[in-house]
Amino acid sequence: MFFVEARYHRNPGKVPQQIRYISHREERLQGGERRELFGIGDRYKALRGDEKAVERAFAEDTRGLPRPAYFRFILTVDNRASERFARLDGTATERAIRDAVQKTFRGAARDVQGVFAIHQHGGHDRPAHPHVHALLSPRLQNGAAIHVSPRAIERVKERWEREVLRGLERQERRLPRREPQRELVPLTTLRQRGFKARQAVLRFEQHPARPRRLGPLTLAFLRSRPSRRAGKLAGRSADAALGLLDRVMEISRDPERVARRVSLRLLSNALPGPMRNALWLARNVASFGLRQR
Repeated sequence: MFFVEARYHRNPGKVPQQIRYISHREERLQGGERRELFGIGDRYKALRGDEKAVERAFAEDTRGLPRPAYFRFILTVDNRASERFARLDGTATERAIRDAVQKTFRGAARDVQGVFAIHQHGGHDRPAHPHVHALLSPRLQNGAAIHVSPRAIERVKERWEREVLRGLERQERRLPRREPQRELVPLTTLRQRGFKARQAVLRFEQHPARPRRLGPLTLAFLRSRPSRRAGKLAGRSADAALGLLDRVMEISRDPERVARRVSLRLLSNALPGPMRNALWLARNVASFGLRQR
């Protein structure tokens, strides 16, 4: 079961002593290392754990209050959560508890401000239990005097337990997963296979190059408009070659029509000029009549 203790006093002279207590180690523990002071609220967060600056901020908040109240919270975890925290390193534990403290006071006691320190050790002949010491300012963030009712303390307790378990689960998911080691099965002796001679690789014999014939697709491409334009741009020889290709294609497609056209051209060249004109006129009229039908 999680434990949350809330006490208050009205003596401003005890504040510096309490700040030094929560930022140093407890009694009977050697070393004298300091713990980092974390701020609750934007004003105390900006102090970045400066102990002297925190004392001055508490003194400034005390001015103008006839009977200031200084609330001190102690937030702990149960044995089961402590065992789960023991599997994490100190940085992960501090991150999870720090986020839980911030979310707890922001959700259950809004507008309070102050400082807190995280203790991850135990005491003399006492197992380690992560816990938090928090000291709240006598003024809220909006400047009003602080007042924490028993109902608000109960909300802090409920929210503290919920946020700690969420942060703990979040840090546990980041731990590397260790798969149980499987027993290795001894390998049996493999049956030796008979040696097979390699087959001779057949070499690829290169045949002499054969002349390739032009297919219908190639001829159709050469007779298209882009290729004819390219032929005119290339010169008279290329244009004449493409023209000859047109005649060859026409002969292969309709030889009778080509024969009639050639015979008519030869006949017209043999006739005099007036008769040649009359012959071509009769041919054009006949072709026009066939189109009209």
